[in-house]
Amino acid sequence: MTLSLPVIDNKTILTPTGGFLGSGFTHTINVAQGCAFAGSLCGAYCYARHNRWITRGRPWGLYGYKGNVRDSYRSDYDAIKRPRRGEPRPLRIYMCSSTDPYGPQEIRLRLTQALLEEMQTRPPEVLVIQTRSPLVARDLGLIRALAGRCELWVSVTIETDLDRIPGFPNHATPPRKRLATLKAFHHAGVPTQVAVSPLLPLGNPERFASDLGEVSDRVILDHYLLGDGSHGGLRTKRTPFPAMLEAAGFGEWNRLEKFWEVKALFDRVLGAGRVFVSIDGFNAVGSTPRR
Repeated sequence: MTLSLPVIDNKTILTPTGGFLGSGFTHTINVAQGCAFAGSLCGAYCYARHNRWITRGRPWGLYGYKGNVRDSYRSDYDAIKRPRRGEPRPLRIYMCSSTDPYGPQEIRLRLTQALLEEMQTRPPEVLVIQTRSPLVARDLGLIRALAGRCELWVSVTIETDLDRIPGFPNHATPPRKRLATLKAFHHAGVPTQVAVSPLLPLGNPERFASDLGEVSDRVILDHYLLGDGSHGGLRTKRTPFPAMLEAAGFGEWNRLEKFWEVKALFDRVLGAGRVFVSIDGFNAVGSTPRR
């Protein structure tokens, strides 16, 4: 089924950033159009589902994947870092901003793996690999090698410690497996961060903070009211998501009072220097943690 999806005939793979990621990154990479995790819990609140340039009126889902990613990356990289005229420009990449680089299709297509291979000889200054899939561990060797050539962060989304939230779809991947994946990278010396984005109801916030602290260098806390790319969370408010939280008995998690309560707890457990918030946290690049 994966290989029957349309192949997008792209001539470029690096997209200039703006908006939410504009202060920390120069470019994003998205290996697919849409996302294979659209039907899972994260699909209920994913901000990319509101991007009409991606959806084109279609239900949120995986629409196709990009071809010739190797050639596209080489061409884009050389235009930026090895220009015929002028000086090289900075290259700080966020991968991915509107899909998951390790969606199920990556098992067979290996598009993200191909890009990591190309980056070994054409490294950016900064690379953040943002995923919620344990499949990223397949490329630990490539990623660890690349981390020696640029500032690199493996960023894994873990929004909650609950295996199920009543009334919501299943997780794309189990949170416990994401923790184990982060642990492998952390122990391998690769800089790691957790994106608690958006913050979902927690069963044991103090234990959750402690668990995250054991496998990551820093934690980014976010709430849809702060970080869905619209003023006051208007995008998310137009979806059933807030009402689903209310119906499940988690209405307080719709409000920022609860968010700041959790932030204070994380500061106490982890230390304020390891806890970042929303847009400032996602754009906090330019330093590699000391262990």
